[in-house]
Amino acid sequence: MRELAQVAVDTRRWQVSFIGGGQQEEFVDKIRDAKRERLLAAPIDVGKHKAAALVCDFFGEIVIPPFEFALNEQGFIEFRTALARAEAQRDAAWVRVGIEQAGHYHDTLLARLQNEGLDIAVLNPAQVKENRSQNLLRSVKTDTHDLCAMAELIIRGKGRTPSVEDGPLARQTVLVAHRRRKVKARSALKNQMLATLDLVFPGLDGCFTDTFNTKLGSLLISEAMTPKRVLHLGAKRLRSFAGNRGVMVSRPKADQIVEAARLAFLLPATRADALHQVLCADAILLDALELTIEATEANLAEVLPETPAGVLVSIPHVQVVRASNYGAAVGDPIRFVSAAQVYRMSGLVPKLYESAGRRRPGTAISREGKVELREAILDLGKALRHGHPDFKAHAAQLKERGKPGGVIMCALGNRANRLAFAMMRYQTTFEEKMWPRESGRTPHGRLASTRPK
Repeated sequence: MRELAQVAVDTRRWQVSFIGGGQQEEFVDKIRDAKRERLLAAPIDVGKHKAAALVCDFFGEIVIPPFEFALNEQGFIEFRTALARAEAQRDAAWVRVGIEQAGHYHDTLLARLQNEGLDIAVLNPAQVKENRSQNLLRSVKTDTHDLCAMAELIIRGKGRTPSVEDGPLARQTVLVAHRRRKVKARSALKNQMLATLDLVFPGLDGCFTDTFNTKLGSLLISEAMTPKRVLHLGAKRLRSFAGNRGVMVSRPKADQIVEAARLAFLLPATRADALHQVLCADAILLDALELTIEATEANLAEVLPETPAGVLVSIPHVQVVRASNYGAAVGDPIRFVSAAQVYRMSGLVPKLYESAGRRRPGTAISREGKVELREAILDLGKALRHGHPDFKAHAAQLKERGKPGGVIMCALGNRANRLAFAMMRYQTTFEEKMWPRESGRTPHGRLASTRPK
């Protein structure tokens, strides 16, 4: 009886009528009064150039067996024709199309399906794999088995409704993804250049905290400064050499670089020259990446005020990049009932294992969610830790209590997410009263389901 009472308490706390929440409730409202043979599921397994599909009813009986179609307009017409044939055959009351996320390959087909006005469910590959495993087919992966697993998920109401991104929000999403890729490419290129530099000029990297982000370090690399050349110049002429190119060098720093050149190992001349040419070419590529990132950030600054995330720049230490990253990852805030839903989607919620009333302790996060959103939330928490006294004090309290760094980052990210989501949802700029010191919670509580006028 105690367990049943606890279940009742938990159900009241959830304030939902369905196990799957509001999404499941909407799904059931569509199928409640319809006959299952008149409800159709059309899963699509997307590849690079082709896609596979089938059509079945909500009993699982196949109406159109698996078939392939090309990922182009002609292929879409073939799919639409097969779907129309199934609708006519069963006098369909409702058709639900399911599409599995496949990197970027599914994006164009998804947009075409949305333009057609079809009811769509987007399925995570992990969902499909797990459902296939439940049928004891974990190690047997074929297009047909994947389609069957997807069909079962569609019939059960799984999958999320895709957002329709257009206008400034769509542009912001594209620019954020572009910048993220270029930043990763820049980091990889810098690591490669550091490896080459360790061969061309061993010890030079130790003369700087960040070789590439200092004028002198960048100059020495771009000007092909080998240990032999630095020793030939000496400290005095090295300072003159840099000064003529607009870089001021202190005497101690010049002496340090000359000493590093004196102690450096030297490779055979042929190999050293080849590596030096590679390093110079990479330096040119690095400059191009820097310019691309700067231009992208300028474009983000233009589009940000036109998106819901524009208000986030009023938060201390949150500028264009942080605001854009969070805004693009969340999308239209109207899709979410509360900030808690956003946080769950990030995969930052802790893992939980409970059985027979016992919980297995642990602090690891689930990681079942959008990586981009997870990174954006943690970055917001980091910014507010430096820019807001309450966040800084909360971090200090958690540290005193012995909490590990990862837990502190997640706690700050959770707070930052609640604040940022409320600001985006209500389109209000940051104010101190939005974050009461005594509670650490936004005053909005559970947010309304419609955007205020």
